[in-house]
Amino acid sequence: MKSNPFAHRPPREWLKITVCVPQHHADLTAGFLMDLTGSGIEQQTEPITPMPDSETIIAYLEKNAHCQSKKTEFEAFLAKLADENTDFAPPSCSYTEIIEEDWNNNWKAFYKPLRLTDSITVKPTWEPYNAESHEIVIEIDPGMAFGTGLHDSTQLALQLIERSFVGRSTPQKILDVGTGTGILGMACALLGAKNVLAIDNDPDAIAAARENVEHNNLSHVMTVEPTDLNKIEGPFDLIAANITQDVLTSMASQLISLLAKQGHLVLAGILKGEQADTITRLFYGKGLTLLESPWQKEWQAFLFKK
Repeated sequence: MKSNPFAHRPPREWLKITVCVPQHHADLTAGFLMDLTGSGIEQQTEPITPMPDSETIIAYLEKNAHCQSKKTEFEAFLAKLADENTDFAPPSCSYTEIIEEDWNNNWKAFYKPLRLTDSITVKPTWEPYNAESHEIVIEIDPGMAFGTGLHDSTQLALQLIERSFVGRSTPQKILDVGTGTGILGMACALLGAKNVLAIDNDPDAIAAARENVEHNNLSHVMTVEPTDLNKIEGPFDLIAANITQDVLTSMASQLISLLAKQGHLVLAGILKGEQADTITRLFYGKGLTLLESPWQKEWQAFLFKK
């Protein structure tokens, strides 16, 4: 594995946004930040600030030409939230500038092996681990990509993928959309799939996923490509997509058209409540059967069948 995650580009700078809001506004704020930043967020039910009945939300905004306008847009959102809810304490917000290289190195101290499903354990490449005989161990070096397995949406997706391989004929042809570090696709390969295609439009993800696939000795089963979804040819026995609700909504018809008859679709990256309701109505309305829809904290995932 490469020790330098920036071999393919220079490090970026980010603005870390930490906001504390009343609990009943947490999902709305989280959804706004996900749309604003175009990336995942972190919600903490134990707030950093001592505001009662509140949640802390953390997001990262890239410092580029659009950073200031997006920051202004978010502050206008918070001001409107405060004006419309005068019975509650106003949201508190702070910003921290982060150099990507330091961020990447510092968080590694907190990334430890983690059992995510009945059989799947994810571990960082630099941590020793003694696996049990029935365990499937995926070794990950995230680089600068999303998908360590620590996020609730990733854990939910892995649990549903594992269930898709139990008690049914083993899915052979898999599509992992928005692969990040490649974790979902690699899980499918280790569970017995023979052909896994992982796609992403982020160069960081492509670089990290390709290295992880090679490190886990899965190059003969799994390929990682920066291919657009509309250029993919199906059908696939299983499609997994851990992205965001708005992106999943926009690609719903494409995902369904690529799914084989009786095939399974795993969707994650969706907040409980309005986002989850939208996904349920949309995919059910397009003829899919909902098999399972587990949730973990504020996140929900879906297992559909065609």
